[in-house]
Amino acid sequence: MLQRFLCYVMGIVLGLGMAWAYVWAQHGGFTDRYMSADGTRCCGQNDCKAVPVSILTQDGTIMQMLVMGIRVIVPSGSIHQSETMQSYWCLRDPERPPSSENVRCLFYVIGS
Repeated sequence: MLQRFLCYVMGIVLGLGMAWAYVWAQHGGFTDRYMSADGTRCCGQNDCKAVPVSILTQDGTIMQMLVMGIRVIVPSGSIHQSETMQSYWCLRDPERPPSSENVRCLFYVIGS
């Protein structure tokens, strides 16, 4: 009887742990704790996309970036170093292409 109870408890704990890991992975992971220059969260539930990103110029308050081959001006406060080996573009509207008006944040890989 005690063994059966312990098996149920272990199953519940394992199930809750897996559910938490799934939710965390689906919501963006490390990007969730970053903010854009206007004070909003960098990423919503489905608006961060892995894309090629390069820094073209930087003047302190803004940076000119190349995102998927498109030149985009982004406030420096919306640009962060990626914690993975992938660059990300966090869009305001995922249906629109990269533009200065459609950026929340950019996460870039050092050396890109």
